[in-house]
Parts: sequence; structure tokens; C-alpha cells
Amino acid sequence: MFKLLAVLALVSASAAHRFKGAEYKQTKMVDNYEYKRINWDEAHEYEECEEFDDRYEELMEGVGKDGEEALNGMHHFLSRHHPMPIEDICVSMTINDVLLPVCPDFSRLGSEHCGFETVVIPQGWWMVADIDSTTDEMEVRKAYKEKLYTHYRSPNKMRFVYPVILKWNLDAAGNRVKGEIAMPLPEEHQSNPPPSKSDKVRIEEWKETKVYLRPYGGHRGDEEFKRQFENVRTAVSKAGLSYKENEEWEAGYTYLRYGRQRVEAMVVDNGSRI
Repeated sequence: MFKLLAVLALVSASAAHRFKGAEYKQTKMVDNYEYKRINWDEAHEYEECEEFDDRYEELMEGVGKDGEEALNGMHHFLSRHHPMPIEDICVSMTINDVLLPVCPDFSRLGSEHCGFETVVIPQGWWMVADIDSTTDEMEVRKAYKEKLYTHYRSPNKMRFVYPVILKWNLDAAGNRVKGEIAMPLPEEHQSNPPPSKSDKVRIEEWKETKVYLRPYGGHRGDEEFKRQFENVRTAVSKAGLSYKENEEWEAGYTYLRYGRQRVEAMVVDNGSRI
């Protein structure tokens, strides 16, 4: 019952909520919500590196970080928690008697190494818009709402598909200097993507791309999430693999306003082309 409620809410929700400020975390009421406690191993597709000391147990239901209380009672999800498993998000749904995927068919390969998961993003069409600031979180929200949604998703009556990816270009010091927001086109539009009629939105065909990632249960602004980029780089280098040093990506899968969260810190394999 919970999975059905969660998926319905996720698919129908505006991505704008994912990028609102902290005051919007855990505010949506959901009837018959059932808390499912999971452990670290259930939420990750790899073994943690011993030197990271990043394994943890999530707080018990009803307990919030530093006494924080959520409007919907899900105080424990204001603190770091184990990320929502991808199999609970990327399910298929029947829309107009047609079974359609909620997510593209990413190949999740796990990892023979510690500290990260390897994922292959298949070739496909994406809607892309620039983010006008690398430091103002509201500009991320505006890039979705005022560009992708207003100028492409809405005019084409296009359903929501996960994930939303934020691509950040970095300078030599590792500072973010340019950002883009991207969403995959639904499966039914992949063979014949509608052209963009606005210069604010680009329709791009991405080549198959390999990424290395660490999932995180919490919110993009958390300091602990930012640390995942450092950890994934360390783990990938330790494994003898290489990544693009001038890029980092974030993938968002869940609805900010209620329930268990999943965001992913990614680096791109050095041999991948987009």
C-alpha cells in the first residue's frame, strides 16, 4: 500500500518541490503511510571503505536531528537516513492502459570495489536548461519551474520521469562555475522527441555514459551529502579508475515533502562521452 501511495505521489508531484528550501522538508501528509526501517546493506549496492567511517544507523521513527520536528510527524527523515532503495522508486505504472516505466533503464552494476556503485546511463534524449547561479538554490528551482516545466514539459503534456540530474562544471580549484538541470524524456517520446520551441530549453541526445556514485538519504544542502563527492572520488581513485575532474553530478529521485529520500553524488567516468 505504501509503495503505491509513494509512487503515485512521486509521479504526480512537481519537481519544484525537490528544490525548495529546508522549510518544505517533510510537510506533506500521506494517509496510511507505513514506516519501513532498513539497514545500511539494504540501501547500498557496495561495501563501504573502512577508512571512510561513513556507516551509520538512522534515527528511530519520531526522532529528529537537534530536536527538529516535521509537520507530518516524520521527524526522523529530517536527519540523515538510509536512502530509499532504487527498486522502490523505479517501478512501472499503468497510464491509459499502457505499462510505462517511471525511470529510464539504467544498468546498475554494483561494484567489486568499496565505496561506490557503478551505473551506466543508456543513450537517450534529455531536456536540459541552464541554472543561472551555482550558489543560489532558488535558481535550481527556477530552472525547473520556469524553463523545463513551463517551456517544455507543460506544452507537450509530458509526464514526470526520474531522475532529475544537476550537472556542475568545476574550475581547477573544484568550485562550481556552471550548472545545468536535465530530465530524461519519457519512453514514449524517446523515438520522436518534440522539438523545443524556446531558447531556454535544449533537447539533447546523450551517449551512453558511465558514472560512479554514492546514494544518500537526506537533502542536497546537507554537509554530509557534500562529503559524498569527496568520498566517491577517493574510492574511484583507490580502485584504479579515472573520472572527469571538471564535473560532478547530482541525481534526485524522491519527493522532498515527505518520506525517505534518495539523492546521489556522481562523478563521470573519464571515457564517457555526452
